[in-house]
Amino acid sequence: MIKRFVRGVLVAVILLVGIGALAFKLFEPVFHYASGWTPLPDGPWPSVSTYAPGWDEAAAEADAWLVETRAALGAPALSAAVSVDGERVWAGAIGYADLATRAPATLDTAFRIGSSSKAVTSIAMGVLLDEHALDLDAPVLRYIPDLSQPLASITTRQAMSHTAGVRHYALCLYFPVWEYYSTKHYAAQRDALRTFERADLLFAPGEGFWYSSPGYNVAAAVIEGATGMPFGEHLRTRVLEPLGLGRTRADDGTRHAGDATLYELRNGKYLEVFPVDNTNRLASGGIVSTPSEMVRLGHQMIAPTLFGEATRDMLVRPQPLADGRPNPQSYALGWRVHELDVLDGARKTLVFHHHGVAYGSVSNFAVYPEHGVVVSVMMSKNQGSFGDAPVRLANLFLARHDTARDRSE
Repeated sequence: MIKRFVRGVLVAVILLVGIGALAFKLFEPVFHYASGWTPLPDGPWPSVSTYAPGWDEAAAEADAWLVETRAALGAPALSAAVSVDGERVWAGAIGYADLATRAPATLDTAFRIGSSSKAVTSIAMGVLLDEHALDLDAPVLRYIPDLSQPLASITTRQAMSHTAGVRHYALCLYFPVWEYYSTKHYAAQRDALRTFERADLLFAPGEGFWYSSPGYNVAAAVIEGATGMPFGEHLRTRVLEPLGLGRTRADDGTRHAGDATLYELRNGKYLEVFPVDNTNRLASGGIVSTPSEMVRLGHQMIAPTLFGEATRDMLVRPQPLADGRPNPQSYALGWRVHELDVLDGARKTLVFHHHGVAYGSVSNFAVYPEHGVVVSVMMSKNQGSFGDAPVRLANLFLARHDTARDRSE
């Protein structure tokens, strides 16, 4: 009788431990934030900036913007850069790349850029489109032969313009239970599609609009199928190396020297974010870069060298729905394209742009083609947006560049 009781207790304990371990793995991101919070350091915060000759006044105002914006956002590190007609005219960084070691952020500190990765992927796709190496309107099954329906029937154009009907992030069967917090490593982007390729589409492809990072990831698998090389290698050899961008990369699941540590902040305290593996979203949200390299990359949408102007125009043409209606976000192929107010509402101008939220990092990337200006802003804090801070930075340089152009004319 006693032995039976002891066995029963042991079985119950094993079951409770097993259930507890399973719950912990399923909901690990929640438990991660239960302890370990550390107070933020007192100021002053270290900063560094540089500017090109002739931009003294705008640079001084941008330096002030940097200090003010970091304080307003409470960012551990904030970094930004501006280019005009292909030249970086100002760049600045403030705060700490790592709070624990008090390592200051530098102009070369790299951040996750979140969904600004979609614009980078657009440029990588443009290289192949310019070579007629793939067909945007062919079913993606042509490039991913083992892909299941219904995902196999969509086209690359629909995937890149969010008109394919693919859902956004959801629950999954892996640890943890949320796709967004994935810790699973994928060697190939085709494998990352397996979690949703058989899921029902939200609407017939082309007939609606639903912003979907998982759907956009199809573009990376198409690139791999068309080139026979990993997405990250195509990005590196066909885009980054030709432009001399040595700090930009597809996230390989490990932290590299010079990367910013990424944080959650609450009530004046900080904690590193739960460690995720971004290989399930390389095309849509898994690229790491610096503002200085992003503004150099963005100039490709003003004066392209990796592809022709016709290809550039194709990438930034908002995609209509099947019945001809415009899509609600004026979304092109990896870019939002709008006429936006600048200079305190004094003028409207065309902007190609993409915001990005990665886990523990925020990015804003904007190209003002009519002015030759590109702006990139990044910070190492888990937050939804910068508010109007990137536009205020852009205005400092748009105003002076327009004045200089008017004088030269």
